[in-house]
Amino acid sequence: MRKGLLACAVVIAFATTWGPATAQDVPTLYLYVNDLTQPGALFSDEIQALDDLCFQVDDLTSAEVAILLVNTTAPMGMNLFAVETFEANGIGKEGLDNGVLIVLATDDREWRIEVGYGLQGILPNAFVGRVGVDNITPHLDRGDYFSALYEATWTIGQQIVDRYDPGGAAEGTPQLIVIDWWAVGVSVAVFLGVAFLTKGRGYLWLGNLFKRGGFGGGRSGGGGARGKY
Repeated sequence: MRKGLLACAVVIAFATTWGPATAQDVPTLYLYVNDLTQPGALFSDEIQALDDLCFQVDDLTSAEVAILLVNTTAPMGMNLFAVETFEANGIGKEGLDNGVLIVLATDDREWRIEVGYGLQGILPNAFVGRVGVDNITPHLDRGDYFSALYEATWTIGQQIVDRYDPGGAAEGTPQLIVIDWWAVGVSVAVFLGVAFLTKGRGYLWLGNLFKRGGFGGGRSGGGGARGKY
């Protein structure tokens, strides 16, 4: 019994003390769609359709389009929240700054499109604002989150595909799934610790060894547009 309790203590210690802190002011985003609303605003097949669209844009041009749904951006407010989230997650490729962040706050009934430095030439504020008026707001007025996001992403993505030249940086396939080496390390450490305490009768705790890939390290350009519905 004592050895079993010690084994559990090892598992808990490693699982709770290793790795980065989770407290943060803005969310961590992954490629490409992040629905953080409670309850979820999108169905799984809708998320998949949006993911596929963003993947195509990334694969063809290297530009990264991130979609984020939250209930509210309080206390920051939409503008600051969008910029901070963009910068913290590095949306777009490093050195190219070719990212776009589409934020929808369902309780606030507000949206924003944030554009990286490298795309401001082909996605000026006037164009992005028109996307909001023509493609986002009409659908949100009817409570159709998916159509609003899909049409906006399609329109922005088509503009990027048609007019953006990444200078050869589009080569290679985006990595949607990556190995979580921290989880691998925890699994090995737990296995060795339990094996020692149980004299070889250990087990391998796999944990979450695979996770969605993150963005490439781009910067926000401060441009874009926002609106209410």
